[in-house]
Amino acid sequence: MRYRYNELSLRQVAEGYSSNSTNLIIACIDKAVVRNFFRDWKWINIGLVVSEALYKLPKEQRKKMVVDIVRNAIEKVHEDNIVLENIDILFFPEYSLDVVKTLQMVGKNKRLLVIWDGHCKNGVLTYSKPDYPDFHKYKIKDYGVYCITK
Repeated sequence: MRYRYNELSLRQVAEGYSSNSTNLIIACIDKAVVRNFFRDWKWINIGLVVSEALYKLPKEQRKKMVVDIVRNAIEKVHEDNIVLENIDILFFPEYSLDVVKTLQMVGKNKRLLVIWDGHCKNGVLTYSKPDYPDFHKYKIKDYGVYCITK
């Protein structure tokens, strides 16, 4: 489902009043707006976490370890509400990830809000541009996630 944000709706999500049954909310809005309403949530720079961990691994092991690294980063947080930022590394073509499914799976015991550097329009969530190798497109109805848009 796609929701246009307003101050009340973001405040309700941030305070846990939302009635949604999904653990994953995707925010296709400005990071500063998210920070304003979700400052009490635990923030994880997933790009930094993943890149630091992968750097220590041999190149041939990196692809199979990305999901575990993200899962471990989320599991070691004691809070239930987490904002993930800088997720671009998850779209690298060599990792062949279904990013939405991966985030749902690794965060199943948490409530995740993901800052998404892409668009959600007509029920389709996109990342990057169609002619780029990291382009991804998702029909949000297939995932049962919520998207917050402008």
